[in-house]
Amino acid sequence: MSSPLVVVYDRGAANVSEIAASLTKVAPLVFVTRHGSEHAEPLLPLLRDMGEVVTFRHAPGEVAGRLKAIGPGGITTFSEAMLNDTAELAAGLGLPFHSRETVRLLTDKFLQRRRLNESGTAGVAGSLLTRPQDWPDAVRRVGLPAVVKPARGEGSRNTYRVDDPTEGLGLVTGLLNTESALVLEQFLEGRPSAPYGDYVSVESVTSRGVVSHIAVTGKFPLLPPFRETGQFWPAALPEVEQRRLRDLASEAIASLGITTGITHTEIKLTGSGPRVIEVNGRLGGYINELSLRAAGLDLVELAGRVALGESVAPPPVTHDRVVFQYSNPAPPYPCRFDSVTGRRGLRATPGITGYRAWTRPGTSIGGGAMTHDLDLVLGEARDHALMFGVLDEALRHLTFTFTPDACAAPVRITAPELPALGPPSEC
Repeated sequence: MSSPLVVVYDRGAANVSEIAASLTKVAPLVFVTRHGSEHAEPLLPLLRDMGEVVTFRHAPGEVAGRLKAIGPGGITTFSEAMLNDTAELAAGLGLPFHSRETVRLLTDKFLQRRRLNESGTAGVAGSLLTRPQDWPDAVRRVGLPAVVKPARGEGSRNTYRVDDPTEGLGLVTGLLNTESALVLEQFLEGRPSAPYGDYVSVESVTSRGVVSHIAVTGKFPLLPPFRETGQFWPAALPEVEQRRLRDLASEAIASLGITTGITHTEIKLTGSGPRVIEVNGRLGGYINELSLRAAGLDLVELAGRVALGESVAPPPVTHDRVVFQYSNPAPPYPCRFDSVTGRRGLRATPGITGYRAWTRPGTSIGGGAMTHDLDLVLGEARDHALMFGVLDEALRHLTFTFTPDACAAPVRITAPELPALGPPSEC
């Protein structure tokens, strides 16, 4: 029997079902979780069905001795929040993973931008803000328009475009009440790309220091300020441009010192060429579902095999159709999600292959800038033009009901209306 694989687990790009389907056939599993995790704690019985579970309270070093006694052959995580803990454990156990320094660069957006700029990979101005007094100097360094975002964070949390210096100071002052540090970065103006988004991501695997690119993922347009709505394979770009994007991702991966594991590199398509937005040191959200449908390639399994030291070099995915995912966005204002109707009609739409509801009735939605997916619509089409036809036909079946916090009466909104939704109308 092969040596166990340690999976440092919390909310992330692979859920319990995916791990069960993909990794139990690779090696015996040992799960490491943080005691009291809101996400992991209720799932402990399921994790114990799949393997051994080890829990730490304060720091991952608490369980290093127990893990050494088990003798793991590899370690990985699919959770952004657990990258630091995984790096600590990997270093203590002598297992391949991102180094502590690489994880610092992957999880701190200011440090990552500085390293990418120093290596000549990005060329995007950025400045760190830890107090409101840093604002004038940051504006002088970066200029306006710019983007302000947390130095550490995901899901577009507290990410805004800033055009006016006075309004920007007020925004930064408020955000620093909840964020320990912010980054002000040069705003990257996307080139005209409609009906597609003006950015992509490159999915890559690095095994024993060799980078292989799996696919370039196309995106649907962002909603203001920077909320994501979906993605598709293949990107609607000529191969010569996709090759340049893969090369840029390789440069970014090398500059951050990544030698093993799966990465998700987001790149903006500007009029003066592609620019790296950020590199994520783990599998991208929902990317494994695309990969399985498009090519039968299991990226969760691949991540496990790379962690165990296997030499893995998958060829780029070839495409005979377009596979897509679309998420209906929650309203940008605080409200309660009450219900959704029309799922049967959506599922019956030709080209729709699945539907997953993420938000339960009665859930409170905080609104704001962060991406909040209500669901996930899965589908496929012969080409990109037909993809939009399938999606338009499917979404017209769905109607959502919300009760805004500022109102006593619920409001009914069709799925096609959600992207343009602003503040609630009169109650």
